[in-house]
Amino acid sequence: MTLSQRLPMEIIIAILSFVPAKSLFRYRRLSKELQYEIHKILVERIQNNFESGKNYLLATIESLDTHGSRPTHIFDLILLDINLSTLEIRFKINTKLNDTSSNISPKIIGRKLEGTEIWETTRQNVDISLESSWTTFNIDNCSSELIKNVSLHVFSPFDVNHKATFVAKAILVVRNTVSEFDEFDSIIVMALVEEVIIKAGILLTAMEEKWKDVVSSVVIEDFDE
Repeated sequence: MTLSQRLPMEIIIAILSFVPAKSLFRYRRLSKELQYEIHKILVERIQNNFESGKNYLLATIESLDTHGSRPTHIFDLILLDINLSTLEIRFKINTKLNDTSSNISPKIIGRKLEGTEIWETTRQNVDISLESSWTTFNIDNCSSELIKNVSLHVFSPFDVNHKATFVAKAILVVRNTVSEFDEFDSIIVMALVEEVIIKAGILLTAMEEKWKDVVSSVVIEDFDE
């Protein structure tokens, strides 16, 4: 006799709402009905963490220069939508509009690495320029392309210590891709950042287990402030 046969579904759902995300994924195999309810629980957790502004997600494209740690691009992300069936989450770039104009308020994003007191800073810009070695772009037939191995971190704007949680490597979706040769005959790919895609299970498990990497702290400031 399965768990769902012994207890009413309402009680099972109430119990599962306190179960860590990693364990919830194992319970999905018990029945299709239970899988659907577990997916709803996971989606609600994502919404509670990110729709309220309690947490932010940060995407970082690292420098190709292995001798330096400064990132080439950092993006402040906000929740766009969640696929209930696949649990794939889409985040978009967080661009705040000024009250008096249609111009995007620029952001300065800083991060501090573990064991240092030096803040690395960069200015958010949805228009990116990268060397083609980052990814294999099909320039001639491209409306949307992917940049892989983008680092994701979660942080809370209410944390006075600016502590960051490492999530995983993710996929950055870009569009309007064009390329040109620079003065050193290297191909430079330019594109507009559209969204970041991550699985709900990975994101929630990282937050619940407080995964760590070399990035210890994150802070975001509006440039006009």
